[in-house]
Formats: sequence, C-alpha cells, structure tokens
Amino acid sequence: MGKMTILGLRRDREELLDQLMRSGAVEIIEDKDADPAAIHSAAFADNMDMRARLTRTITDLQGRFPKAKELAGKKLAVTEDQFLISAAEEEELRGLVARHDALLLEEEEIRHAIAASEQQIAQLLPWKDIPLDLADRKTRRTSVIYGIFMDAASLDNFEHDLLRDFPLAAVYFLEEAGVFPAKIAIVSIDDQMPRVRARLASCAFHEIPRLPFTGSARETIGNLEKENEAREEELSGINEELSGIADRTGRLMTYHDYLLFRSDRQEAGDKFHDFCYTFFLNVWVPDSDAEKIGRELADRYGAVWSYKKADKGEDTPVKLKNNPFIRAFEVILEMYGAPSSQETDPMPVMAPFYMILFGMMLSDVGYGLMLVAATAYLLFVRKAEGGMRQMSMLLFLSGISSIIWGFLFGGFFGDMITAVSGGKASFPVLWFNPMDDPVKLLIYSMLFGVIHLFFGLGIHIRNEKMQGNLIGGLADSVTWYLIIPGLALMLAGGSLTSDPATAALLPKIGQWLVIGGAAFGLIFAGHGIKNPFKRLIKGLGALYGITGYLSDILSYARILALVLATSVIATVVNMLGMLGGQTVVGYILFAVVGVFGHSLNLALSALSAFVHTSRLQYVELFGKFFVGGGSFWNPLRRRTSYVKIEDRGEKN
Repeated sequence: MGKMTILGLRRDREELLDQLMRSGAVEIIEDKDADPAAIHSAAFADNMDMRARLTRTITDLQGRFPKAKELAGKKLAVTEDQFLISAAEEEELRGLVARHDALLLEEEEIRHAIAASEQQIAQLLPWKDIPLDLADRKTRRTSVIYGIFMDAASLDNFEHDLLRDFPLAAVYFLEEAGVFPAKIAIVSIDDQMPRVRARLASCAFHEIPRLPFTGSARETIGNLEKENEAREEELSGINEELSGIADRTGRLMTYHDYLLFRSDRQEAGDKFHDFCYTFFLNVWVPDSDAEKIGRELADRYGAVWSYKKADKGEDTPVKLKNNPFIRAFEVILEMYGAPSSQETDPMPVMAPFYMILFGMMLSDVGYGLMLVAATAYLLFVRKAEGGMRQMSMLLFLSGISSIIWGFLFGGFFGDMITAVSGGKASFPVLWFNPMDDPVKLLIYSMLFGVIHLFFGLGIHIRNEKMQGNLIGGLADSVTWYLIIPGLALMLAGGSLTSDPATAALLPKIGQWLVIGGAAFGLIFAGHGIKNPFKRLIKGLGALYGITGYLSDILSYARILALVLATSVIATVVNMLGMLGGQTVVGYILFAVVGVFGHSLNLALSALSAFVHTSRLQYVELFGKFFVGGGSFWNPLRRRTSYVKIEDRGEKN
C-alpha cells in the first residue's frame, strides 16, 4: 500500500470523482485538520432521515406483500441509467414514503380502535342476555348500579348491610337467583349512593365499566361489531393502497442506494483540496494497482499523479489478498479487528485451522450434510450476497470438515443407525469413537492445540523478522518449540512405544529438550539488553510464561467437551425417538422426534462450534503474535444496500 497524489483541473473534478467511485480502487486520505462536523449540513441530515424512512418502508412492504418479499435477500440488478433518479421521480418517491407513513399511522389508530371495541365486547358478553337498557342508570332521585357478585357470601353480607344501614336501597337478581357469579342491579336514592359504593368496594363485586351503551348489551355489542366491520373495510382499503406502493418497492430500493451514493459522493468531494482552477487529492492505493490507476486518470482526464510507497514503519490501511478458500474465513478476522500493516496476514494459518477445529467439534456426518445442504441452498439457489454469502461459504466448508470428522469418529446423527436397527448395524468408524475413548480424544485435542499454537509462534517469528528483530522472535518462539515437546516426552514418552530401550530413551530426550529450550530462552530472551543481570531477569520472566502455555493447551480440551456434548444429545434424541419400539408407529414417532431433536441439536452444536472455534483463534492463536490496531482498506466506491449496479447498457 502506498500514497498517490492526483492533480487535475477543476472542470474535470466531478467526472474524475465519479470514475474513482466506479472503480473502487482508492481510499481517500482524510485531512487531519478537517472538521468532521462540516458535512453535517441540513441536506446531509435530510439525506440520512430519508434513507432511514426508506429502510423502514422497504422492510414493512417486504414483510407484507409477496411481490415485495421476492426482492429481499439479494441485491436487485439495475443498469447505470436505472440507478439515476430524476428530480420528478425523487419527488414522487418521497411522496410514496410520506403516504406509506401516513397509512401506517392511520392503520395503527384503526387497529387500536378495533382492539378497544373488542375489549368492550368481551366485557359486555356476560350481559348479552339481559334485556335491560344498561344505558338507563338514573331517575330524578335514584341511581342504578349494574355489576356482578362473585360469591354468595359477599352478596349476603352486602344485603345485610343494606337492610341495616340503607333501607332505601334494594338488590335485584337479573338472572336466576342463587347462581353465582350473579348479575345484579342495585337501586338506591342519590343521597345514599356514595356510601353504597364505598360498601361495594369491600365486596367481591365488579361493576360494568362506563361503556358507550346504546341500549341493551346485545344492541351495544351489535353496534360495536358493525363499527369494527367498517374499520376492517378501512383496513382493507389501506392494505390495497399499500399494495400499490409495494409495486414500487424496486424503485424505493434504488432510491435508497442513490441517496447513499449521493451522500458518499458529497462526503468524498469535501475531502478534495480545491483551488481556483485545479484540485489535488491524496489517496491510498495498492502497490500492484498504482501504475494502472495513474495512467488511466492521466489518459482520460489529463490528471498528473505521483506515487510513493509507504515508509517503513508507517501505518497504512490493510487489504487482504487471499485465494477464495481463505477469503471465506476472513469474516472471522473482520469480527475481531484489522491487523497492523506492519504484521503478517494471519488468514493463511487461521483459515485451515478454523475449518479443521470447527469440523472436529461438530464431527457428525448427518449434521455436516444438513449444514452443507442449507448453506448450498443459500449459495447456489438463493445466490446470497455480501456478508450472508461469506458466512454461508464459511459454514459450507466447515460442514464438509464435519462430514470428514464424522466418518473418522463414526457419527451419523449420533448412533442413529444403531438405534433404528436395534443394535444389528452401526455406522463405520474409520479412526475411533470418542464416546468409547474420551481420553484419547483429549490427548489428540491438546496435540492439535500445540500444533495450532506453534503455527502462531511461527507467525510471531516472521513478524519480528519484518521489524528487524529476528533474534527476539526466535527467543520468544524457539524456547517453546523445545520445552513443550520436551515436557510431553518426559511425561508420556515411555507410553509411546513398547520397546523398553526406546521407552527409557524418550524421557531423556525430552529432558534435554527442556534444558535446551530453557537455556535458549535465558540466553536470548534479553537480546539487546547489555546489563547481564537484567538479561537474566528477562529470561526468567520469559520462562515463567510456561504457565500461560499450559493454560492455552488445556483450553483445547473444549474440543472434547463439544464433541461429547453433540454425541450425547444426539444419542438421547435417538433413544427418545425409539421409545415406540421397532413398529410402524414407533418409526413415525422416531421421525417426528428425530427431525425436531436433531435440528435443535444441530443449531446448538453448530453455534457452539462457531463460538468456541473463534475463541481458540482470538485468544490462543492471536495471543501469540497478533498486534492489531490497523484498519481495513475502505476504498471509495458506490456503496449499495439493495441494488447491484451493472455495466452501462446491461439489461436488468
């Protein structure tokens, strides 16, 4: 990556900017003295607001109407001419968005009114058979309270109080007496009504709320239902009008991306350094593209350019250059952060290990096939794009790895074949079954972990060499290349062979490897420090790192845990499915339980494998070499969220 300075005439400024955005080949270097708030003008705010409203509109339409939903999930192909939005069309599309928002507000109000009416109907239903006009609750001197007593005890106590304290009040059953809950009418003179209500407050009594009565409860319910029918017709009309707006979903999507392009273009234009007749621009350009870009700008616009490679130690944007297999796993690095431009790209090491470790954690042929089938559908049928495509490709490759490990460990939906056949057949095991020999899997998990860490130490050596500190890199890494295998031979070397002489020799070799590694670390860990005492302290401090390495190696025991968890849950699902026995009904039950149980187990196990494999990269691997703090190359380009701009003249 290097710096290019472009000098051109002001009259060519806009065309040159458009060309740079089409090519997506340069990243503008921002002026450190520029005011970041300068672009936040009223037009900028309006642009952002309209894009947000468009996003809400498009999402709503795609959720409602199949014709709009067909445009979701992949980018709509448009030509250069179709991408442009005229002033008249822009005004029309803004009107559609405004009308959509107004219709949604109107729809919300109508639905709220329907819900309120339905609640009122539910409250009136118990009174449907009472032929009284419930709206008539008052005479010149008396008032009526309608309500429900929940139990006989409350009613008896209340009637006793009425006889004693309110002789001018009476209670009437509106339905069969003695049946509870009981619908009651309480009549009292107005002067006593406040005290009657106070007494009712202490009883198990529910008064009819103040509803818009138009006579009896039946009549009121009928009127409310008619009102709701009218409201439903209004909703139907709103939905029909929204359906008409949905016909324009494609143009709304295009308009959103046109506004995004216009915003990006304005922001990029503000980074140009303008003079009366000329302008200049500083950009980051990949070394391999600098000559081609410069000549093209010179030939087309008569621009003058100069190029200079980045100085040693200068931080530049990071552009990863990897083959398609490795690129599928770059999303894992992007979630973590960009490496420094002064260090090695970790992807060539991380990608194959991620695929291997993910497959080992899932390690089931059936689950791997399900994962491959689902992601293949997204990749080759739905033709997913962007981040969805990258993640699908990662899981597709990881699913293949799971199939391979499934054959090695003998897993096909756990022990499905054994369960279905009643033990008469089983899936072949090419290596060993982790359920039968978990200790062996634990040992191999930690062995793979050591190999993983050693690759990370190798990257550390390369990074230090790039910084001119090869001895320091070797001191940090070679020490552990010797000590860790040495400790392994000392602890377990005798069990690796049945030959007594070899069994006695291997621990001795391990002992000398440990001594050699410790000596190497003590001598070279303090490389560059002249004071021998300080060098010794530095070396001893480096050797203390053995605790960290042992902890890192033990972290790979999570492979064992996830393999066993996946296998055990799958086995339990198979066991539950076969509770019906080897009968027709039993196999139907197995199919139902198996589809649900294994799908759930796949979701949980794949998520766990994704998370824990990522953790092994971020913590264990990256902890050995990763510096970070860089930024990914972000070229000036026409960003789009919904559409894909094809070459000029190409048809949709």
